[in-house]
Amino acid sequence: MKQVKTKSIAFAAIAVMVLSGCREHIDEGARYTFTGHTIASFLEENEDIYSSFIDILKRGDRLNLMKAYGQYTCFAPTNEAIARYLYEQDSIYRASLVDDNPNDIVWTGVTSPELSELSDSMCKVISQTHLLPEVYLTTDMEGDIIPTMNMNDRYLSLSYDVDENNLNVLLINGTGEIIAKDEEVENGVVHTIASVLTPSTNTVPAQMLEHDYFHIFGEALEMTGYDEQLQLYKDESYTEGDLKANGIYKDSPLCPYPENRYFGFTAFIEPDQVFHENGIYNFEDLVEKCKEWYPNADSNAPLTSKDNPVNQFVGYHLLDRKLPYSRLVCYKINPHANFNSEKDLVNYSDRNEYYETMNGRLMKVTMPRSNSKLQTTILINYTKDTNASVEDYMNVKVYEPNEFRDIDTLYADFTTEALNGTIHAIDKLLLYNEDVMAGRVLNSTIRFDASSLCSELTNNNIRWHYFTHSSDGEVYIPHTYCKNMKVYTDETRHYYLSPHTSWFNYQGDEMMTLSTFDFAYKLPPVPAGTYEIRMGYSANSHRHIVQFYIDGEVAGIPVDLRISSSDPAIGYVADASTEDNGIQNDKEMKNRGYLKAPTSYRGNGENNIARDDPGIIRKVITTKYLSEGEHWIRFKNVNPNDDGTAQFMHDYFELVPVTFLRNENLSLAEKRQ
Repeated sequence: MKQVKTKSIAFAAIAVMVLSGCREHIDEGARYTFTGHTIASFLEENEDIYSSFIDILKRGDRLNLMKAYGQYTCFAPTNEAIARYLYEQDSIYRASLVDDNPNDIVWTGVTSPELSELSDSMCKVISQTHLLPEVYLTTDMEGDIIPTMNMNDRYLSLSYDVDENNLNVLLINGTGEIIAKDEEVENGVVHTIASVLTPSTNTVPAQMLEHDYFHIFGEALEMTGYDEQLQLYKDESYTEGDLKANGIYKDSPLCPYPENRYFGFTAFIEPDQVFHENGIYNFEDLVEKCKEWYPNADSNAPLTSKDNPVNQFVGYHLLDRKLPYSRLVCYKINPHANFNSEKDLVNYSDRNEYYETMNGRLMKVTMPRSNSKLQTTILINYTKDTNASVEDYMNVKVYEPNEFRDIDTLYADFTTEALNGTIHAIDKLLLYNEDVMAGRVLNSTIRFDASSLCSELTNNNIRWHYFTHSSDGEVYIPHTYCKNMKVYTDETRHYYLSPHTSWFNYQGDEMMTLSTFDFAYKLPPVPAGTYEIRMGYSANSHRHIVQFYIDGEVAGIPVDLRISSSDPAIGYVADASTEDNGIQNDKEMKNRGYLKAPTSYRGNGENNIARDDPGIIRKVITTKYLSEGEHWIRFKNVNPNDDGTAQFMHDYFELVPVTFLRNENLSLAEKRQ
C-alpha cells in the first residue's frame, strides 16, 4: 500500500508534465508488481491521477470487472487527458451548431465539457475502448496492432515517434502516448496514457478519403460502386453469441459460439504518386489504362459491372476480411497463443497466404523468408521468376504503416485502421494477368490453411486467437456462420481449434468436425487448369472415415484417417532409413495416393520436421480440371461405427497445378516444401 502511495507522487509529476507538453520516460528497471492489487484498486489508490477514469469505468459498468479475477490490460488516461478530451469533443459539437442546420451537426457523443454530463452509454464505449481481455506488457507490443481486440471488438493500433530528445515513444491509436508503463497487478497490467483513445468510426472508404494522397483510387472506388459494398460492419441478425455447444470430447467443458458476426475488409491502395509515375493523373486516365490492362473486359459495360475493366482493376485491390499488417501472413501472431510461428514454421520457408479478392480472383501474399534480401517484407504476387514484361506489377510491396509514414511528411497522418477494416499503401500498380499468375506466381504448391477458407474466422478474431476455456481452445462454428461453408445435415458439429505448439499442424491450428456430418467448403478461385487436390491431416485412432466430393462428384473411395502412414496401405519409410533419401519411397506412397508432410513446418518441438513424422499425412483426393468459377469440396461421414466422437481433423488443403508436378527443373528440396 505504501509503495502505491509513493508511486502516486511520481504519477502526479507525470500529469503535470503532460500539461506542460513534456514527455516522461519510465526506466524498465522501475517496473513494480503491485501484489494484492487489482486494476481497480490500483486506480483507486491513485485517484488523484485517475478519478475521472474511475468514474467512467463505474458508470460504464466495468469497474467491478476490473476488481474480478482475470487477465486484463488497462490503458488508463489521466484526469487531465479526460478533461482535454471532453473539451475538444464538445467544441467540435458546438462548432457544428453554428449554421443551425441539422444536417451539419457533428455528433461526437459529447455535448458538454463536464464529466457529469457524459452519458452512461458513452462511458461504456470509452471504458471498453481502453480495456483488453488479455495482458500485454509494452515488450509484447510490436508491429502495427495489439493482436487482441479491445472490449469494443476493435484493434488498437501501434505507432512510434520520437520526442524532442530523440527518444522513442509508443503511441496507441496514433495519439495515446504511454507515459507510464507495465504496472503489473494481480489481474493484469496498467499503462498510463496522456490522451483518451478515440478509434476511428470511419468505414474503409471514408478512412481512405481522409487522405488526399489516395484521391485517384478513392474516386475509382466510388465510381465502381465498391464504396457501398465496403460499408458493412456488424450482422445484427446474428443472435447466437451467448450460446454454448458441447466440446469435442465427452468430458470436455462446453465451448462458446462466436460472440458476434462482424464484417471486415482490406484495401490495398496505390498512392497518387504511383499513378503519376505511370502516366495517370486523374480518373479518366485510369479508365484508359484499365482498357489496356484488361483487354478482354467489356469497356462498354457499366462501371459497376464486374465485366468492366475499371471494376476489375479496383475489385482486385479489395478483400472481404480485415487484415492489419501483422495478420497478412502467419508471422509473429498473438504472442499469448500457445504457438510461435518463428519456431513452428521453418525459418527459410516462405509465409504464404492466398485470398479471394472481391472480383473473384486469387491474390497471393508472401513474406519471402527464403529470400535473404526480403525476409521481413510483405509482397503481393511474389515470384522469383520475373522478367521485364511482368516485374512492374509482380512483387508489389505492402508498406508497413510506420514505414509509409516515414517516406514523406505528406504521409505522416496515414491511418491504417478503420471501423470495419484496414487500408494498406502499396509501392506499385497491382494488376491481375491470368497467364502471368498461372505461369509465374501460382505455378507451385498452393497451400492454404483450412481456417483461411472462411473470412468470418478472421473478421471475428477467431483464427490464430488462443481461447483459454479448454485444453484445445475450441470454438463452435454455427451452420450458417460462414458464407463459404455449406452444411447439409443438422447433426454436423464444426469447430475451430486454437493454435498449439505441441501439435504437428501447419500454422498451429486446425478445423475439426464431428457427428453425422455432411458439409462443403468453397475452394479458392485458381486460374483455370488441371490440379492435384490434396488434404493435410494428422492421423490417430480418434479420427474418421470420410468420403470426398468435388463439385458434387465422388472423388475416390472413402479414406480412413485413423491409419498412420507407416501402415502398409500407405507405406511410409523414414528418409533416414532409405539409401536414396526417400526418393523411391515418395514415388511408392504417391502411387497409393499419399505424400509425406512438407518440410516447411515443425511440431512437438522446434527440431522436429513434419515430414519426419509418420502420423502427419497428405492425401491426394483427386486430379481434376478446375474451370473458371466456383468449385466446392465436400466431406461426408461414412463411418458405420461412429458414436459421435470420431474426429474429422482437417489442417490444410493444397491445389497443385500438374504443370508444376511435371517440372523437371525443380530441386528435391523445392518439391518437398
